[in-house]
Amino acid sequence: MTGFAEVLYENLPFPVLIVDAQARVVSHNVAAARTFGWSRDGRKPLALAVIDGGDPAALLVRHASEGRENAHAFAFRHENGSVFEASSHVIALPDAPDGARYALLLRSLLSGGSHGEQILLGQRIAAALDTMTEGFAIFDAAERLVMFNRSYKERCGPARDAVRVGATLESITRANIRVGMFPGLVEGTPEAEAMVQSRLQSHRNTGSGGAVFEFGKDRWIRGESHVAETGDIVAMRVDISELKRAEAALEARRREYFSLLQILPDMILRFDRNLVIRFANDKFAGRVGLRAEEVIGRNLAEFARNPEQRALLAQVTRYTREEPVRSQEVCSEGPNGEENWVLWTAVAIFDEEGVAEVVTVGRDITQAKRQQRQVEAQTNELRRKNEALDQFTATVSHDLKAPLRHLSMFAEMISEDLHRGEFEELPHYADHVRKSAARMRRIIDSLLEFSQIAYRIATPKPVALSGVVRDALALLEGHVEESGGHVDIQPLPEVLGDHELLKRLAQNLIGNALKYCRPGEAPCVRVYSRQGLRGVDLVVEDDGIGIDPQHVGRIFEVFQRLHRDETVYQGTGVGLALARRIVESHNGVIALDTSYAPGARFVVTFPQPMKPKGSDRGGLA
Repeated sequence: MTGFAEVLYENLPFPVLIVDAQARVVSHNVAAARTFGWSRDGRKPLALAVIDGGDPAALLVRHASEGRENAHAFAFRHENGSVFEASSHVIALPDAPDGARYALLLRSLLSGGSHGEQILLGQRIAAALDTMTEGFAIFDAAERLVMFNRSYKERCGPARDAVRVGATLESITRANIRVGMFPGLVEGTPEAEAMVQSRLQSHRNTGSGGAVFEFGKDRWIRGESHVAETGDIVAMRVDISELKRAEAALEARRREYFSLLQILPDMILRFDRNLVIRFANDKFAGRVGLRAEEVIGRNLAEFARNPEQRALLAQVTRYTREEPVRSQEVCSEGPNGEENWVLWTAVAIFDEEGVAEVVTVGRDITQAKRQQRQVEAQTNELRRKNEALDQFTATVSHDLKAPLRHLSMFAEMISEDLHRGEFEELPHYADHVRKSAARMRRIIDSLLEFSQIAYRIATPKPVALSGVVRDALALLEGHVEESGGHVDIQPLPEVLGDHELLKRLAQNLIGNALKYCRPGEAPCVRVYSRQGLRGVDLVVEDDGIGIDPQHVGRIFEVFQRLHRDETVYQGTGVGLALARRIVESHNGVIALDTSYAPGARFVVTFPQPMKPKGSDRGGLA
């Protein structure tokens, strides 16, 4: 090398290498030392091929034969062990005494020339690009890789070696499929081929905003392609894994909240100012006999059961910012005629035009309503029990004293006669004692029965009154034969009640009709039913002695007897009081028909039993 050539060689601003046939560095200039890292601490090139690849000698021979004007892509080994890509001219040097020599003139990775300023600029750009976390690459019109940064290569994981200058996008994509960077895809399958075509199409479809795809385990990439002025395609690969995880977390939270709305026992609706439903949970949809997706978009007025509900919905504009919350209980009739109660609570959401949307929650309070009525019924029952207890206390202090006085008086008389030795009247006194004790026993038995009825709340079940009356007559068979009477029973309906209690009621009413007959006449009792204004009437009437209307106010009280002479009409005065307790336990009413003159007529009114009615499916409540 002449002096001039040596000075020019050393001072060229771009890297120049002299290598042997095996691509080992024989000589280099200062720019090459800076590029390859040999300028620090007096380091020298290693005795290894500076070109990375399987057969660098063959590469040098082939590229040198193609002419020095052409630049070729090489992968070079840096002094620190890394590999970088650059294009280089290959010139075969003549007259080498110890074998072939080649000059490698590294050119810029940019589009122009091979002068030093472009080399330095390219190095700075490459260094700057390597600091980016996003993957960056430039492909030429033939989709061959011209330039890329470190992030673009490292994102390919095990397929990083496929990322090199001159490699095509298709080869890089297939290499990534081969090492499993596209989860679930197997090389050679139609799905893998479809992914290759999808990536190529996305790359070619520049300016479309890019595409998002899963790349590696739990990683997501957004790929974008843009056309440069030179016609090259600039590819960006942005890792959006954190964004996807955040989106997945938000979606999971959305599903969680949605599931919560679905499992809540309440109906939930959201509708706009025009009553168009924007959201409905499964509870509401099931209530109206549809699926949730079939409800959304429909007008809420379609589900109103009656004009009152439609008028209520029309008041949506009456919500104010001061009073945005409203609540109302709505009652509707079920398919079997039962009452269904729903408490609707609505909250209005406002915009600049007024009410924008209304979110409403409907809670089924049917059971609560039933419990409320049950509490009211139990309260009334408790009141009746307390009244019965008061009557019981008064009776104990009054009616039981009479037989006790008799017992005490005749016991003293027996004692005195025994003391005097007089025995003639003792049987008479003993008979009085026995009768007083028997009367006390009857009073106590009647009180016990009355008390038990007073403390019993009947469990309503369908009961045939015809069967009840037949069972009562079986118990009264002896009384009917003894009186020579006749009981006429007409067809009777079913009522809701307790069979045993109703049998006791019929026994008391028919027994009284048989007992209080006119002297010397056989009683005639008629039992029939009729439809009254408040329910079903059970009527028991006779042609006996009847009851003076002036006593109608007290005949149903305990121990109220209108006939004190038990030798004619025996009894304790508990029968009608017991009958009233049984009727009241069935939520009914018993009364004496004072307009009936031939005898006595008692009318028992039972509440109207519920009849099956048509379904009201499709309504708001």
